[in-house]
Amino acid sequence: MLTFHVDADRLTRSRFVLSRLVELTNSLEVLIRPDRAPYASRWVDQARRRLDPSGVDVLFALVDHGSWYVPDFLVPIPDSYEPNFDDELAAVATTPPELVRFQLEMAFRIGPPPPAALRRSRAGSGHDPRWPLPLALAEVLSSGGESALTARVAEQLARCWSAAMAESWPAMRRVLDEDVRQQAALASQVGFAEIVGSLHPQLEWDGTKVTLQLPYDVNVDATPGLVLTPSVFLHRPAVWLGLPGQVMVGFPARGRGKVWSTPEPVGSEGTVLGFRRSAILADLDVPRSTTELATRHGLSPATVSYHLSRLRQSGLVARRQDGHSVLYERTGRAVDLLTALDRPSP
Repeated sequence: MLTFHVDADRLTRSRFVLSRLVELTNSLEVLIRPDRAPYASRWVDQARRRLDPSGVDVLFALVDHGSWYVPDFLVPIPDSYEPNFDDELAAVATTPPELVRFQLEMAFRIGPPPPAALRRSRAGSGHDPRWPLPLALAEVLSSGGESALTARVAEQLARCWSAAMAESWPAMRRVLDEDVRQQAALASQVGFAEIVGSLHPQLEWDGTKVTLQLPYDVNVDATPGLVLTPSVFLHRPAVWLGLPGQVMVGFPARGRGKVWSTPEPVGSEGTVLGFRRSAILADLDVPRSTTELATRHGLSPATVSYHLSRLRQSGLVARRQDGHSVLYERTGRAVDLLTALDRPSP
């Protein structure tokens, strides 16, 4: 069992984050085990076609090795709500060597690398049991040490991001940000401490500590509170440990399957909305931009903008600024209308 000692006062200092690096590393486990996110099968197929396995060998060796523990240096805990991806990669690349060594020992139960065993591995005769590291990791450590390993990991994370995640990130971010907005709204009503236990059935809070049912024991005094991050790839909570007392808990985001859902209209073509506007309105179950809607519906941005303007004039869509983007979302009136259109006739 994982136990985070955090009372109500500490929980008030907890915060949410959205991290590209968190989602990227979560996605790697889904690439390896697609059954963890069956709704993302289209993304898995596309990512596997785009990724060259030889270009991400070190990274996948760290993620897929049969142990319960994946080294935490892959995901430094962010110090802001939405950190810059380059800054996250820089934090990975500059992880202190002694921390890398400790976490590798946790994951692989290794000791100092015996050179003879490494030479035998290179010769193709298999790994020495005293050095059970995958060959890709052993070779980098042998040639350049822990600093070379973290630099290679950061490089391969960047490669993975460009090939598999960058294009999908805007849609993912919409879902993640909307989840945080809903959690924050609930916290303002019932208090931050009350929402922790509602994030997932495996997370429990008894007033003094948060526990997560897992087949190993870890106790952490979470002095600064918890860092919470939703994920479209997680099927259960995940935990990352940072500096002493730092804990980040990932949890499955609400509506995570909507990122790859196929837009469908509500009602028939004969409704007052018409086929196109009905489909666009139904697709605004999470806030989306004009560009994203155009891509999802196979329309030009100008056509989507026209339909959105008409929906907005009818009081069915509202718009809000989100950084440099403008997002559209359904109003309460639209929800009522869609419910009525989708209800079978008596």
